[in-house]
Amino acid sequence: MNVFFLLLEFSTLLFMGYAVMFKKQLSIVYLPFLFFSNTVYVPALPYFFYYVVISSAILYFAVFNLPFVIKNVFAVFSILYILILLTNSTDIISIRPALFFVIWLFLLIPIIPEIFQKFSRNEIMEELSKCAFLILTVFIVNTVLSTKFAYVPVEMYGINSGILFGNVTFTDFNVLVFATYIVLKKAIKDKKNLYLMVYLVAMFLILLSMRRTVMLLSVLGSLVVIFELLDFQNIKKFIAYGVIIGSISLVVVFYTGFLNAFWERYEKRGLENRSLNEENRMMEFNLLYKDMFVFFDYSPWFGYELFQSGGNYGKGVFGTRTLHTDLTNIVHSSGFLGLFLYLMMVSLAFRQAWLKTYSKSQYYHFAFCSIAFVIFTITGRYTTLSSSIFFYLVLFLPVSKPEVLFQKVIRSRKVKSLEPLNA
Repeated sequence: MNVFFLLLEFSTLLFMGYAVMFKKQLSIVYLPFLFFSNTVYVPALPYFFYYVVISSAILYFAVFNLPFVIKNVFAVFSILYILILLTNSTDIISIRPALFFVIWLFLLIPIIPEIFQKFSRNEIMEELSKCAFLILTVFIVNTVLSTKFAYVPVEMYGINSGILFGNVTFTDFNVLVFATYIVLKKAIKDKKNLYLMVYLVAMFLILLSMRRTVMLLSVLGSLVVIFELLDFQNIKKFIAYGVIIGSISLVVVFYTGFLNAFWERYEKRGLENRSLNEENRMMEFNLLYKDMFVFFDYSPWFGYELFQSGGNYGKGVFGTRTLHTDLTNIVHSSGFLGLFLYLMMVSLAFRQAWLKTYSKSQYYHFAFCSIAFVIFTITGRYTTLSSSIFFYLVLFLPVSKPEVLFQKVIRSRKVKSLEPLNA
């Protein structure tokens, strides 16, 4: 595994250098690949090196897109607020990764649409699909090697045999939701059989991960892509891909050991014995309410302390377990003021995407992004950069420079909206 890790680490860095040099600002779409790869391998280079490299890349994107500051002021306010709260932190070293991740994310949220509006949707989709393909390829290769060498550094849900995922655990899987969604879109649109094969292999592996939200949203994303074909012009393509995917799925499920492996892992996870009320995530809301409004342990306006939830809520009822949902995490770290700034920042991002949504497929796309955001906000975690950044890259696809056909549609809509004023 060490050889694989070294090859992956240095090839990823070289690829990102190539992307920045030749793709310029559009290289921003490859950041999820860099962050996901970083979770797969054990870094040989010091983390300081990554902080400098990524911070420099984001600074480069920011300098050439300065209007982002006024396009989403709540992102800037959120960063300034975090820096103010940082003065009260008692252990900056331990929170350093989360601190950098959040600042990077809050900067990228307004920068992405500024870059996307300079390129056509086809240009962006071409690069984004390559990024998604690379992520799924690395995921598959890592799974094959981890299974072959029985590499289980962190045991997830008691799974220590059969198909193994190495260092990829828990929220690291979240990025696969958007990677499979984009790869399937590309496979169907451009009839890329290799993309379709990678998508199918990745989907079966995802189903064996037992990550409920990832399984659910990956299937939902696939259905959204298929539903986009539900019109008279694409009926043949809809039937063809439905038959191909359905046939391969039936063969894998009933003529391999997939079904037995799935049920074995399902029983280990014990999902059928868990109700919603027993979910610790649901209990977090009640615990924080008591902390702030019953016991007055910390301010509801400013929170407890940045990224220090482990053991510091609910009188330590869950031990050192950190808060899982994004809402409770943000309130605990920065209070309701921090939550307000975060929600306003996200609302402006969704508004930017919504205002550029015109076609049926884009409405499906927006609905999928909205559902994914709500579910991942409840389950957490926004500090997983590979998935969070990929989410906003997908969300902002409609913000891209419209093609000639859509330019005419947009103009006609604007004219119609002005007709009452001119009457």
